[in-house]
Amino acid sequence: MNSKLSASKFIRNNKKQVWVLIIALALSFMTMYIINFLFMASEVSFRPMCLEQPKKVAFISVNYDTFGISIDDYETLEEAAAAAQARKDKFMEDLKAYPGITDAYQTQVLNSTYNGIAGGIGYKFPLVEVDMIEPYLDHMGAKLVEGRLPEGSGEILVDSKVLKNQECKVGDFFKEDIYGKNFKIVGALESDNFTTVGTPQGFNNTGWYIVVLCDEEHCDMSVVVEELGGKFTAWDEVFDVNAWRDLYDNDLVGVLEDMISGILIVITVFLTIAIVVAYVSFMRSRVNEYCLYSSIGYSRKAIYSMMMRELMMIFGISMVIGAIVSIVAMILLGENLLAYLGLSYQMFYPDQIVRIIAVFAAIVGVLQIPILATLYKIKTIDMIEE
Repeated sequence: MNSKLSASKFIRNNKKQVWVLIIALALSFMTMYIINFLFMASEVSFRPMCLEQPKKVAFISVNYDTFGISIDDYETLEEAAAAAQARKDKFMEDLKAYPGITDAYQTQVLNSTYNGIAGGIGYKFPLVEVDMIEPYLDHMGAKLVEGRLPEGSGEILVDSKVLKNQECKVGDFFKEDIYGKNFKIVGALESDNFTTVGTPQGFNNTGWYIVVLCDEEHCDMSVVVEELGGKFTAWDEVFDVNAWRDLYDNDLVGVLEDMISGILIVITVFLTIAIVVAYVSFMRSRVNEYCLYSSIGYSRKAIYSMMMRELMMIFGISMVIGAIVSIVAMILLGENLLAYLGLSYQMFYPDQIVRIIAVFAAIVGVLQIPILATLYKIKTIDMIEE
């Protein structure tokens, strides 16, 4: 027969059954995309801290061995420490003279955290004298948007997103659960790299580091030190653009992708089982219909083509609805949850869309088994009597 079997007639006449399937698929699309959206908000939020801040500042803690100093060569630890400090002072002077490096100084630092939806990231910031605050802010491209600049000891400026993230405000004590009432937040900053800086409060700190203010072309400290005639050892702590890039790629992006892939696999398995069961039930209720088509002259190929067109329409409508619902959900979550937590986000992830399409295509592939099995059973109208 030349006329095509209608793929839309069954859908129009069985709206309730079909819409149950469409809604299930649309919600599955939304679930897969929103999970990716929420998890990747951590990656988007951490990116400036991991990839932009190290282009302007590095933190270095150098071991005695790096300066060629052995404690055994000195009668007392004080003499060894004095010799090491003299080498550090010379090292910092060499750094200051290096092209692209604005300043280098040894100072106390504090640790802070920035939490995402999945995990968090720790970072260091310097405690400097009052007269060094403004030059540091200028170098980091940060501006004061609330409060005031530090005027005395133990006063901290924190990026406004970090303040939201840690659920604190100007006037609160900085990480009081860890540092007690030693550091007070006196101002909020706006920057592209989560700038935080403060003034020291006695010797309350999490270590002493050489802080290097650099530009993007000279932020690889290994290269800088090698050109100055030295080399870092395994005992040194170096938080520069390479260290942060490694952390970002391996401990952040890699872990997030594994988590998303694992969740996607679980959803795919359960979704496939549910859709196969529902669709098999669908086809069983239509065996007589297929037999009738066969009896009046339609080939198995024509019936198969109709079934596939129906399936494509159902999956296509589901994806459109799922995409619309996902956009609405992302807007609501972004404005009411992520922004409240001081997190950044993006809405368009082409790779995830391709993944979801691949999952739906795989489900269609699995459905070929019951479809072909049903087609094999179609013979004549006599089956209606059975």
